[in-house]
Amino acid sequence: MSEKYSIYGSELSPYSVKVRSYFRYKEIEHEWIERNLKTQNAFRKLAKIQIVPLVHCPNGEVLQDSTPIILKMEEDFKNKRVIPESATLSFLSRLIEEYADEWAVKHMCHYRWHYEENLDAASRRFAKLFVPKAAQKVFGLRTLILNKASKTFKQRMSKRLWVIGSNEVTGISIEESFKNLIRLLDKHLERRPYIFGNRPSIADFALWGHIYNANNDPTGFEFIQNHALKLNDWIDRMVDPKEQGGFEEWHELKPTLLPLIKEEISEMFLPWVTANNDAVKNNKDELSITLKGRPFEHKVTSVQKFHAKSFGLLMEHYKTVSQDQELKKILVEAGAEGYLNA
Repeated sequence: MSEKYSIYGSELSPYSVKVRSYFRYKEIEHEWIERNLKTQNAFRKLAKIQIVPLVHCPNGEVLQDSTPIILKMEEDFKNKRVIPESATLSFLSRLIEEYADEWAVKHMCHYRWHYEENLDAASRRFAKLFVPKAAQKVFGLRTLILNKASKTFKQRMSKRLWVIGSNEVTGISIEESFKNLIRLLDKHLERRPYIFGNRPSIADFALWGHIYNANNDPTGFEFIQNHALKLNDWIDRMVDPKEQGGFEEWHELKPTLLPLIKEEISEMFLPWVTANNDAVKNNKDELSITLKGRPFEHKVTSVQKFHAKSFGLLMEHYKTVSQDQELKKILVEAGAEGYLNA
């Protein structure tokens, strides 16, 4: 039996690269297995659900879903913890991670599957993974087969924007949220290598996975290069992050992190996830709210039901730290406390 962990994933999956970056940082011996035509059968035999990342442990255990994977590894590998010890920062790091995985995913998927140039680029990358290597080497046949496979991926994904809640009504809000996040994060990272100081937190891995993927698509790349040059250093750093010191104190982080929490988490993510959870609980088919003065309406899908389950895990953590007075003060000041204690 191998002593290495095997990570089945994809460069085009924000959750996959999130987990890979984490394993690299923790120096957990592993092999990266790109999910493609060649590895598909092995992946299917292990997978309970057909999504990446999937971690095959040396003892035979199979883990899926990026957050539970990281939390499990944190229990098994005590070195270089990615969740701060203080009640305040531990919850804020988990809150930002939840925002990333359940809201920033809308940014990345919307841009990737809505804009033609992004759709073309991503579809070509997907096609190369699932077209036989032998066929790709045949002159004259390569272009034909790759174009056909790319077209198939493109048609499939362009019709699935509704799954993540992207449509003509929500598109403007999603794009403005992405641009706002990039500007706020760029400002925050001017004075530190990672979100909570001199070492990466669980929030870094989650946000980076989505931003790294957005930066690999033409539209996201163009915006980041034109409006957030400092962010480039962090994007490159997080491919293989290194510890440079400890976490900072809240008073050091507050000037530039509080605006991000307030504007993106309290004014966008928490109102949406609250409405989403209510819709799932009451078996509603559609969600309709107003975010920053704009309507935000979409169908409630199985993906939205997963969001509700994921948020439940965050709230379990919140119950263990909710009486911390510093955290209470921060959440009130950020406008988040009411949503968490509703």
